[in-house]
Amino acid sequence: MEIDYKKLFEELTSRYRGADPQALVQVLRPILVPIHSLNKEIFKVPGQSHYRASFSVAVDETNHELIVRGRTGKFVPREYTEGGIWKEIAKGRIVDVNRETDIATGEVYTGGTKAQLEEALQELSEDDYLEIDQYGAAAKVLSGLVEYSFARIAGESGYKIQRMPEDMARHLGTYYHYDFELERDGIVKRVEVKSLWGTNTKFARLIHSKTKEYLTSSCKFETQDIFAVSLFLRTGDIRDFAFARSAPNDVKSYGLPRSSKYPEYVNQNPSCEIGDGTWFASIDEVWDLD
Repeated sequence: MEIDYKKLFEELTSRYRGADPQALVQVLRPILVPIHSLNKEIFKVPGQSHYRASFSVAVDETNHELIVRGRTGKFVPREYTEGGIWKEIAKGRIVDVNRETDIATGEVYTGGTKAQLEEALQELSEDDYLEIDQYGAAAKVLSGLVEYSFARIAGESGYKIQRMPEDMARHLGTYYHYDFELERDGIVKRVEVKSLWGTNTKFARLIHSKTKEYLTSSCKFETQDIFAVSLFLRTGDIRDFAFARSAPNDVKSYGLPRSSKYPEYVNQNPSCEIGDGTWFASIDEVWDLD
């Protein structure tokens, strides 16, 4: 299909008068900063239990606006820039910027255990890049694309779809604690769309904001009927999902583990592997599970 790029740009910017193509590029696409040096020797942060390694990047005219103390980013593989799959190897944080040498130093971390950091460092090399989201839009754009892709997949599979509002006025009723309602043959089921855990993509991230109704940051089993977990962080394909029923595994053989402290809640980081008896490749496979 031939694309009219001028028309496409006009549609994308019709709400944002005055936005030029470079504005869209910088807002939607993170920049890639080459690694200047990488020291894989692991150290412990003084006074904390966190483990880190260190790195440095050069400050130049392309990134000086962003390279400041405290700035965070993601280390991504060089292969991604050559047509390979995007993935997060580890996280990076700028700790100090030397304006005389134009070299910034920082820490490499994963947010997990020392073993997870060691595993990430085995993969990370000086040929890779520190990816920095210039205006904080990347996570929201990814979330939107994931939900769009889920809705298209559900529609193609013959389900009627309703996307639930992100907020709810108090006088209109209670907040929906799920993202979509799917309907087929007069049956409606609630679907919560989630992602993998960014620091270890072997696990799903089934989290929820803590409120008066939620004692912990895990999802409740009763909140939704189906979990749809985007596998993008593992496969690099926005249309890849794993599906599971929101039921405890001590009640249903295909269910998910409970939170150890709050048994009415789901374990927020369960392993996620299609074919393991819990996670399935399509909505149809989980729809009829009783």
